[in-house]
Amino acid sequence: MTFIRRRKGALVAVALAFCAGAAALPAQAETLRLLMPWNMSSAGNTALGELITTLIEENTDGEVTLQKFDNGVVPPFEQLEPVASGVFDIHYTDPNYHAGDTVVGQIMDTVIDDIEKRRSSGIWDMIDQAYQKRNLKLVAAAPHMGYQFILRTEPSAEGALNGLKIRSNPAYDGTIRSLGGAPIQLPVTEVYSAMEKNLIDGTAFPVHGVLSSKIGEVAKYQMRPTFSQSSALILMNLDKWNSLSPELQEKLLQAGRDFEAQASGVIDEIAAEDEAGLIAQGVPTKRFGDEAAARITLYHNEGIWNQASKNGGEEADQLIRFVKDNNLVFSGR
Repeated sequence: MTFIRRRKGALVAVALAFCAGAAALPAQAETLRLLMPWNMSSAGNTALGELITTLIEENTDGEVTLQKFDNGVVPPFEQLEPVASGVFDIHYTDPNYHAGDTVVGQIMDTVIDDIEKRRSSGIWDMIDQAYQKRNLKLVAAAPHMGYQFILRTEPSAEGALNGLKIRSNPAYDGTIRSLGGAPIQLPVTEVYSAMEKNLIDGTAFPVHGVLSSKIGEVAKYQMRPTFSQSSALILMNLDKWNSLSPELQEKLLQAGRDFEAQASGVIDEIAAEDEAGLIAQGVPTKRFGDEAAARITLYHNEGIWNQASKNGGEEADQLIRFVKDNNLVFSGR
């Protein structure tokens, strides 16, 4: 099925669901159609989706309500365009999901996790302006715990990934190669069977959601330290944003600031539960060798910068230079 046909289907689904939901709402309420990358099976997606919903509705005193749509309507890696074009009003996502459209959001993964300094330094506004060029308004960019490697094979003698085949996506490729591994491109849905059949030796994976994915059933080690960080973005269609009153815009921005302050704690809790759950299943944590452990986040930063520079041109290069020149580089937690 082509994206155009999927989009037409999405428009019909949105229109029907929106009309049905709107009829039950007070006349003065503003209903925003929220698009999320995954469904209720993803613990992190569910928790952060609920968090932004609660914060927006509380900060606006019910002036705004959110109607949620997920990957059952639009696939995760194709969701940016329907938000930019106005099919949906607001979007919770990870910048890696729309790297094919723009890489600017990924650069925030390499920026320090001090949310106040992110704003006062100017980098938040620069990312906002980059998205506005694409008819999107940045409402929040919340840093939180990033990634890990889950292995079914013993690490190399050097305590790295030397000679191992690791499931990847473009965001992980540089890290895997720097650790001596061979990145293998696979969708998340195929990781379990590929590990079970010994087609790959492990996978890069977010720190949350691994327990619900069942990958622990075919894994032997949770590698530590975790590395880098991820950014939970809240983006809004710019035309819709501009149609709102300044007062309502400020309430939404305050909800975004609250989201940035709270998202990390939500993910930390899920990650801790996942780690403990895997240990209980017989999948212990194992530490990389000293050099790999010390440099793993740097490797990931460099991989993101290389990819962003290659695909994002001068716009990305300017953002990367700003991050480096202003001592904003994330080095780990």
